[in-house]
Amino acid sequence: MKTIRVKFVGFWNGFVPEKSRIYLDLSKLYNIEITDSPDYIICSCFEPLYDYCNYPQVRIMDIGENYIPDLNLVDYAISRYPVSLLDRCFFHPGCIDFRGRFEALQTIKEKRDIGFIKNKPYFANFIASHESENSIRGDFFKLLSGYKRVESPGTYLNNTDGYSVNWKDNSKTDFQRKCKFTLCFESTKSGGFVTEKITDAFYADTIPVYFGSEEAFNIYNKDAMIYCASREDFDETIKKIIELDTNDEKYLEMANQPILNPSFDYQKFRSDYEAFLRHIFDQPLEQAYRRSRVYVPKQHEDYLRQKALENNIQKKKKGLFGRLKNG
Repeated sequence: MKTIRVKFVGFWNGFVPEKSRIYLDLSKLYNIEITDSPDYIICSCFEPLYDYCNYPQVRIMDIGENYIPDLNLVDYAISRYPVSLLDRCFFHPGCIDFRGRFEALQTIKEKRDIGFIKNKPYFANFIASHESENSIRGDFFKLLSGYKRVESPGTYLNNTDGYSVNWKDNSKTDFQRKCKFTLCFESTKSGGFVTEKITDAFYADTIPVYFGSEEAFNIYNKDAMIYCASREDFDETIKKIIELDTNDEKYLEMANQPILNPSFDYQKFRSDYEAFLRHIFDQPLEQAYRRSRVYVPKQHEDYLRQKALENNIQKKKKGLFGRLKNG
């Protein structure tokens, strides 16, 4: 296999390249050499901000956040949004996760019976690390809690005496399996932005209560979830939850619905994704650049790089001042 030389830049603290989705997918196609002398930069949006602008190499942004890539700064983007520009972008919804959960959902055929419900000691769960836009997720959690206690073992609005679950291990899934419903509220409702939250809920054998982009219905069966379209739908959504919570037959009817939208072709999606990756790395390196590197785009990049540098210097100064003040 061809060897590609890459460097990962701008990912979160604790990021391990070899465990990332793009590394795992690329490793099926190429030998990957992670080096400080790369031909390609694979980047995301975390601090140090715009650090990838310090690298002149071909840049591929692989981003799972609520962030639209700036194609003035990167050559290619794998994005949670359906961005389209020639051969430069691939729309990869976050609900098609890299942990194998989405693939596992395609094989579920088991019919749930009353024992399925009896093995769920909790009514519902809400797992989040922060509030959403316009306080949608927090407000719904509080309103539904007026009907029954909703377990919140995330770091936001935690009501489990400080016990917190983690998506990086099995603790989140294990907890969700004990619940009849899972509140899956995205941080924002934007066209195409669907994260792993709904996948995790289905994988844990709960009924998702979903707020977010209707793009989810292109992948998942709308009849297998409860959809909250907006704040104005709070009362109707809670009414539907109560109806299923108090009627085992109706609950099981929804729990036994096919999870996936039959029109979604996962194999075509995987094939298109592989073709996108191959297109980037199989072409001659000197022909792989897509961003403009002169005039206004270069000025734009230089400005952001300078502002990011100034911001990082200020942070370091504040950090040093704080240590001296406390020490």
